[in-house]
Amino acid sequence: MQGGFGGPPWRGGHGGKRGGWFMQPPIWGFLQPCLLLILAEGPQHGYGMLEQLGQRKLLGGDVDVGNLYRTLRRMEAESLVESAWSEAGTGPNKRVYRITEPGRELLRRWAGALEQRTRLINRFLDEFHQVFGAEGAIEPPILTEDEENPI
Repeated sequence: MQGGFGGPPWRGGHGGKRGGWFMQPPIWGFLQPCLLLILAEGPQHGYGMLEQLGQRKLLGGDVDVGNLYRTLRRMEAESLVESAWSEAGTGPNKRVYRITEPGRELLRRWAGALEQRTRLINRFLDEFHQVFGAEGAIEPPILTEDEENPI
C-alpha cells in the first residue's frame, strides 16, 4: 500500500511556522484510493473525477491536474484502471477511465487498512482525552494558499 501513516499529520511547526516536526494534510498517496472509490461508482473522465474530488472533499485540498493524470497513468500501468477514448457527445473526445477487478481488490484493501488505522487513531484520541479532557487538542494552523501544497 502506498502513502501510509508513517509520520505525523501536519507540517508547520510551532506557531504555524513552516518546517517543524508536523506536516500539513493531506496524506500523500491517498489520491489513489479516492480515485478508485469514484471509479467504483462508474466510469469517469479525468475532469469529472477532479470535480468529484473537490465536491466530496476526500483529500482536504485541491488536486493538481498534472498529479491526477500522472496517478491515473500509473494506475493504468498497474492494471488498476483501464481507459478508452469516448466519442459520444459534442466537443472533443475524452479519455474515460473505469476500475478493473484488481483495482476493486486494492480498494477493498485500502478500506480495510484505513479501518484498522481509524481504530488505532480513535484509541489514541480516547487516551489523549482521558489525559487532557475534551478541550485538550489544538487545531493545526490554517495555511495560506502560498503555503499549501496541492496534491
